[in-house]
Amino acid sequence: MTDAQSFSYVALGADGRRVRGEVPGPSEQAAFERLRRQGLSPLKLSPVRTQARGGDHGLGDRESAEILLSLADLLSAGADMRSSLNVLLSRAQGSRVANACRRLLREISAGQALDAAFAKTLAPRHGFVAALVAAGEASGDLPQALRRAGEMLEAAIKLRQQLVAALAYPLFVLLSTLAAAGVILLAVVPSLEPLVSEGGEGSAPILSGLLAASRLLREHGLVLGGGLGGVIALTLALGRAGLLAGPLDRMWLAGPWRRTTCALAFGGFSMSLGAMLSAGAPMSEALRLAIGAVRSDLAKTRLRIVLQQVRQGVSLSQALQAVKGFPPTIVRLVSVGESTGALGRMLQRSGKLEEAAAVRDIEAAARLLGPALIVLLGGLIGLMMAGLLSGVTELGQAALN
Repeated sequence: MTDAQSFSYVALGADGRRVRGEVPGPSEQAAFERLRRQGLSPLKLSPVRTQARGGDHGLGDRESAEILLSLADLLSAGADMRSSLNVLLSRAQGSRVANACRRLLREISAGQALDAAFAKTLAPRHGFVAALVAAGEASGDLPQALRRAGEMLEAAIKLRQQLVAALAYPLFVLLSTLAAAGVILLAVVPSLEPLVSEGGEGSAPILSGLLAASRLLREHGLVLGGGLGGVIALTLALGRAGLLAGPLDRMWLAGPWRRTTCALAFGGFSMSLGAMLSAGAPMSEALRLAIGAVRSDLAKTRLRIVLQQVRQGVSLSQALQAVKGFPPTIVRLVSVGESTGALGRMLQRSGKLEEAAAVRDIEAAARLLGPALIVLLGGLIGLMMAGLLSGVTELGQAALN
């Protein structure tokens, strides 16, 4: 067995109560002795099966935030890291949270540095988590650093939920209207085809156009669907190959909506940087990790010059001022923070303000987009129905004549 082997145990505490958890050790005897040194009387020891390394990569942001905030509460109450992880293990047996805590416990027990263990096990996609852990250890306030990391993950989750909620209604209206148009073209219009063939297509041009569209869908629907599927598959393949990242990135940050998208991208960067600086991380390391956490490659490219300039002695506010699309509100508050010694707090506050303003803009646009789609797409359905009725009327008049 390796040094990172763990054993689940049931033991009696000094107060006579049963305690469950996990303890690392190279052997069952070593784990037994470790529990005895902790003042526990082991009743049962059993080796824990090693989880595959990829088993915890599916840990979501919400679960990571749950672990970070729970650890912060337990450490604030006076528990050490290993005891806190054992408590979480006993509370979340068999879940992905338990697997992540188990891996954390193994990494720490094997001598891995705490920040490296968190980076590899808990949040490999979020570099600021490891930076906050390292800064918390250096400043002697690890619980507060873990709490900041958990709160940042929760803020990211809330932002995604707000964006999804804002865009869900317009998307629902669009899909509902397309479905209604499909029902009309595939179920209603074909039933009038015999009348048109008897009355002559020239007497009902609008209806004839609808019939042609219906016939196209019915006869070549599979071909059209296959073509659409092929376009989607090609788009996904190009996306996986990274060929669409550049154009989409430029469209995202340089399009007509650039004020809102830049506020989202750079607002998140400012919050990450502010949190790390408030926890005591060095400026260069905090900047490097905050830039790495930005998802937009174009935004990263624009921000890398900031890291170079700050290392050369340029103030952060001056370096940020030269970044194309960077919100001026953040630059002004950063300048205030530099002069008052509250840079981290000002970065967090300004980033939060910019993100909130961007979300409000998106929600306002979505509120306008929903009714606009209802009017436009309702008008489309109305025109189709008007075409059907006028065609039937023309056919009836032709039959009477």
